[in-house]
Amino acid sequence: MLGTGLVAARAAAQDTPVASPAAGDPLPVDPRVTVGTLPNGIRYYVRANGRPEHRAELRLVVNAGSVLEDEDQLGLAHFVEHMAFNGTAHFPKQALVAYLEGIGMRFGPEVNAYTSFDETVYMLTVPTDSASLLETGFQVLQDWAAHQLLDHGEIDLERGVVLEEWRLGRGAQARMQDRQLPVIVRGSRYAERVPIGTSESLETFTYEAVERFYRDWYRPDLMAVVAVGDFEPSVVERLVREYFASIPAATAPRPRPTFDVPDHQETLFAIATDPEATETQVSVYFKQPPRRHDTYGAFRQWFVEALYNQMLNQRLFELTQTSDAPFLAAFSGQGSFVRSKEVYALGALVREGAVMPGLEAVLTEAERVAQHGFTASELERTKREFLRG
Repeated sequence: MLGTGLVAARAAAQDTPVASPAAGDPLPVDPRVTVGTLPNGIRYYVRANGRPEHRAELRLVVNAGSVLEDEDQLGLAHFVEHMAFNGTAHFPKQALVAYLEGIGMRFGPEVNAYTSFDETVYMLTVPTDSASLLETGFQVLQDWAAHQLLDHGEIDLERGVVLEEWRLGRGAQARMQDRQLPVIVRGSRYAERVPIGTSESLETFTYEAVERFYRDWYRPDLMAVVAVGDFEPSVVERLVREYFASIPAATAPRPRPTFDVPDHQETLFAIATDPEATETQVSVYFKQPPRRHDTYGAFRQWFVEALYNQMLNQRLFELTQTSDAPFLAAFSGQGSFVRSKEVYALGALVREGAVMPGLEAVLTEAERVAQHGFTASELERTKREFLRG
C-alpha cells in the first residue's frame, strides 16, 4: 500500500499544472551569476564562463555620461575617460599603457572604453592562468574608479589628442548629425551634450572643471563591476570586495538627475545634406517612453518585437533582390537613442534622388504587415532561426 500511495502521489504531482509566471513577475537572475552590493554602494556581477580558456572580461560601469556635464564641462565626460590611461595612483603617466601592452593586451580588442550620453564603460580583458595578473586587473579597475591623478601636465597633453579626435570626426556624418540631433531630441538636454563636446570647450576648459566632473560622478553609488571568465567565482568575488569595498562612500552626493525628451503632437523633420556625404538615407523614428526590461512580460514583448523585425527585415531584403528595387537596403529596428526615450525606426539606404520612392516602399511594407500580418511559414522559419542562435 505504501508503494502504491507513493506512485499515486507522484502521478498526481506530475498531472498538476505548473502556474505560468504573471507578466509583471520579475525575471529571475541566472543562478550562475553572483550579484552583490558593497556597503559603499558599488554593485557587482560575477559569472564563471570557461570559454575562452584562461581569459576574463572585466568591466567598470559608471552611471555618468555627457548629459551630466555642466556648461563649462562640454566634452569632459569623454575627456576623463581618456585621462584614465594617463596616470593613476598605481600607474603614473604612461605606466598603465606600458603594463597592459607588456602582458600582451592590445588596445581596441582587449583594452578599451567608451563614453555615451548616459554612461561610461571601461573594458579590460586579462589572463586568468596567472593569479597575479588577474588581481592586477582589479587594481586597474580600482584606479580608474577612484584614483585617477588628473595631472595638469598630462591634461594639457591629452587636450591636443582629444581636439584632434574632434577634428577627425568632423566629417560629413558629424556635420549632418549637428543638424538632425536637435530635431530628434528637441527640447531636451541631450541636444546640447554630444559626448565629444565642442572645440571651444576642449580648448578652454579648466583643470578644476575636469576634477569636478570626476569628483561629482565617479563615486561608488554610481558604479558597478562586472567580471565574466574562466575563473573560480568565489576568488573573483573576494577580489571585488578587496579592491572596491575600501572606496569611501560619497558624502552629500550631488543628485544624479535624469533628463526627459519631450513628446510632441506634430511630426518633426530634419533634412541634412553635405557635399562630402557618400550615401543617402531616409529614416522615420517613432519615439516611445522607456519601458521596463526585467519582467516576464517585458521579455516576451522583446521576443515578439525581435521576431517581427527579423521577418520584416527579410521581406525588405527580398525587395533589394528585384530588378527594380526601390532602395539599396532597408531596415526595421527597435532600440533607444538615450535612456529616457526608446524608438522604433524604419529606414532605407537609397539611390541619389530616390528618397521618396524608397521611403514609400518601406512604409508600404510596414503597412502591409499591419493589415495582413505574416504567414505561418515566415513565423515558423524565424522561430527556428532564433532557436538555432
